[in-house]
Parts: sequence; C-alpha cells; structure tokens
Amino acid sequence: MPTKRTRDIAQAAATAPRPRAHLTSETGWLNDPHGVYYLDGRYHVFFQHVPDSLEWRSDVHWGHATSTDLLHWQWEPIALSPGDGDDGCWSGCSVIGDDGKPALFYTSAAGADHQVASIRIARPSGDGAWVKGVVVAKAPRRNIRLFRDPMVFRDGPDWRMLVGAGTTDGTAEVHTFISGDLETWEYDGVLASRNTGLQHPWTGTGWECPQLIRANGDGSDVLIVSIWDDHAPHDVAAATGIYADGRFKPHRWRLLTSGQSHFAASTFTDAEDRTSILFWVRGIADPGNWSGALSIPYVLTTDGDEIRLSPHPAVAGARTNPLGAPGAAIDVEWESAAGQRLALEDADGREHAVIEAGEGRITITVPGEQAPIDVAHSSPTLRIIADIRVLEVVADSGLVGLPLPATASGLVPRTDTANIRWWHLT
Repeated sequence: MPTKRTRDIAQAAATAPRPRAHLTSETGWLNDPHGVYYLDGRYHVFFQHVPDSLEWRSDVHWGHATSTDLLHWQWEPIALSPGDGDDGCWSGCSVIGDDGKPALFYTSAAGADHQVASIRIARPSGDGAWVKGVVVAKAPRRNIRLFRDPMVFRDGPDWRMLVGAGTTDGTAEVHTFISGDLETWEYDGVLASRNTGLQHPWTGTGWECPQLIRANGDGSDVLIVSIWDDHAPHDVAAATGIYADGRFKPHRWRLLTSGQSHFAASTFTDAEDRTSILFWVRGIADPGNWSGALSIPYVLTTDGDEIRLSPHPAVAGARTNPLGAPGAAIDVEWESAAGQRLALEDADGREHAVIEAGEGRITITVPGEQAPIDVAHSSPTLRIIADIRVLEVVADSGLVGLPLPATASGLVPRTDTANIRWWHLT
C-alpha cells in the first residue's frame, strides 16, 4: 500500500513543472538507468528508484517506464522491490533470451557490506510482474571491495556477463562470467583493469556500470565505465580498444562527461540498430516533489580511437518551429566563435544560463549553481538542450549537464550573432 508520504509526493508532483524530454520519477528518488531494450514497438527503461524518499537509500527498487520514441515516457508499475533476500535491488541490465523474452540481471545488495553484492536473475511472470530467481554470480576473490552492476550479452555460442569491481589496492576491474543458458554461470577472469595512480585521465579505484560496445571488426571496440572512488562518484570514462575471447585491450582512455552531472551510462541498441546511450543527470530536482532525471538519448560512434556522442535522431524528430516564442524545452545549434556569448533567457529577460566561447574552449555558467564549467570544444557547432530544469551541452570533451532554475514562461536563446538555429521540442 502507498504510504502517506508517497501519496503526498504524488499529489504535489501532479502539478509541478517537469522536463518534457527527460524522464523523471513519478514520485521520490531516481538514479541510474539500466536494462534498456526495444521489444514489440516500445522501448523499456528501468532505473534506480526510491518511491517514498527524495534522497538515495540502500533499499532501492527498479522503476520502469516505456516509450515509443525515447523522449516521451509512460510510467509503469515498479518491476523489482527489496525483499526475498534483497536489502536493495541495485543496478543491472536486461537481455532478450533465445526464447524472445526479456530477462533482468540485477545487483542484490544484502548483508553487512552492500558494496560487495551478488548478481540475481529475474524473469517476467506473464502478468506484467517480474519473478526473482537465483543468485548467479558472486565476487570471485577476497580482496574485492566493490562488486556490482552486471551487463549481459551474446558472445558467440555463449552468454557473457560483465560485473564492475574495485580491489583493496585501488585497482578498478571488470570481471567476466560465461553461461550457456543464462542460469548457470562460470567465472572467466578479468576483462580489463586499471590502477590509475597519477595517470591521465584518472579513472578511479573502482568501476560501476561497465558497458562493452563491440564493433565486430569495423573500427574500435569501446569499454565504458562509471568512475567510483570511496563512495564518491565522478565522471563516465571510456576506452577504445580491441575485445577478443573475454578480454579487452585498451588503446586510449578518455572522459565522456564533464562537470560531475552525467553518470551511470547505460547502452542499448535502438530500433534502427544504432548504439545508443542514456545517463543519469545528477542534481535535477523539484524540491519536495521528486529528485533525479535521465538524459536525452545519445548515439555513440567511433572514428579510429575517437569517440563521438550526438543527440539521438529522436530529438531532432521532436522539433517544431519556435516562431520566436520562448519554449519549455528547446534544442539549439550554435556556430560559436571565440569571444561570442549565448544566453538562455526567460520571457522577462532573466538569464538562466550563459555559454561563452573562447579559443578551443567554452565556459558554461548557470547563475546560482556551482562554479562555471570550462571544457574543450573546437567543433563548428555546439548543441544545447534546455528542458525546464535540465541543461545538456554536447561539447567535444564530453557531455556537460547542469540544473536550470525552472520557469513557467520557457526559454529563448539570445546571442549577438546570426549563427544560431533553434527549435521547440514537443
């Protein structure tokens, strides 16, 4: 039964202004997206969810939403809840089995140390619910102090599972297991590891949410990890390299995000077979009502050892002509040059965000938020998505996300140059 707190949150949230192209929680707390799949004309996304709290707690559920276009989401009943041996149902993945039905793999946080968890499977019951199964994997060594967040994929004749980890000596790792039936798994060693020390870029002492993107011989394979260090999450990092026989050999590491906002990357294949990705955008909230948002979807491509993220075509597909009027959600393309300035203003002329272009760099400022964020950017066009409470900027050096002060009047981009195009997002 919903608690009074849940009912109060739901009533307030019903009238609160929400982002239009970013998924937010119906009530309570939302973080990591995971388990994204496309089946029978609809996308399914699951996410970390505490329905009766505006702050993270260890008794996390799996929230669930569906969409036909990756932008406009319908809330579904909660998929997994604590209990049955789980103190919390933490992040994981989904996979479509050989029978054409989805299965969920999730982190079962239980016992004295939730950081070193177990991996369980859940399957659909046929009536929209999910039934928890057995534990399929545990930490293989005693020196592991972080073990969670499975990713499962078909690897030749077998299924392969990746699990993020970190060791007591500060080494970040991804462990791997193999199975023929998704139920019985055998440990198969370490896919990749890195003890960064003073290396650049710094990639932490543990890795969460590992994601492997295989090029199948056409370009570089990519390993994506979310950086963990002593309970302080950081950015999302990625390495191009070569995957073969359960091992990943990195060529080059880089950061995919800047500014401590985007985190917990979750990759999936869209209806057009594009490698796509969603992030949790930290710091987005409607105080007293809900907390947490997912990013717009992105498409990931590679060119040699270069990794590029671009807004999914679904975003452009939602554009309408603004006719000069402020919009609640807007999509901006700005051909910036050094010394130029772009401001996002409300109907009363108040600036909600300012982007200044320098030589090979941009600086992003949201009044009243954290210090300005300065990142490398030299491409001809800068893409900016502003959606009521969420700002996402697609810079060369990575995605930048920031909370925006909400406004009922919407926003309009202002600049002293003509090199700008923009649209409302419906």
